Amino acid sequence: MTGRRLMTMGAAATLLALSACQSTPGTTSSSPSEAKIQVAPLPAAEGQGWPTDALAGNWEGEAWRINSRGASRILDQIELQVDQHGLVTGTRTWTTLEGKGGHNGRTPVKSDVEELLGVFHPETGEFRLVEMNEPGHFEGRLVDRNTIEFFSTQPGRQPSTSMERLSRVVN
Repeated sequence: MTGRRLMTMGAAATLLALSACQSTPGTTSSSPSEAKIQVAPLPAAEGQGWPTDALAGNWEGEAWRINSRGASRILDQIELQVDQHGLVTGTRTWTTLEGKGGHNGRTPVKSDVEELLGVFHPETGEFRLVEMNEPGHFEGRLVDRNTIEFFSTQPGRQPSTSMERLSRVVN
């Protein structure tokens, strides 16, 4: 496309957005110059927040991770406790199912247990965790009452990163 056509499309999108701002939410119109707006309600959990203990419990799942040794498929098990202030403590136990594995300090290992601490924001469902003995950290969110997803990143001499989706373990 030419630059002029892209600019025209951008101007049309801006005009459409501006005309949409002048419409009444939930209304429709037969005129092509007026935007149709439908406001979808937020899921109850997002609109009302989460209970402080929603993140607490046992979580488990498989994921692919890449680190300085190469790619590995792991089984990740996380146990979390959350207090009334949203402060989090817990442990992460991972086991290599396929691939090179990871590190415990500078020692190559196929499994490890890591102590965690962090914070949980119940209004958004977001959480941040850090490892106690290594520079690893997690940034994630509750997807629903039984699912979390997060990025795990460890910078430094033995870097590691993964994107994981874990399910609540019900005993």
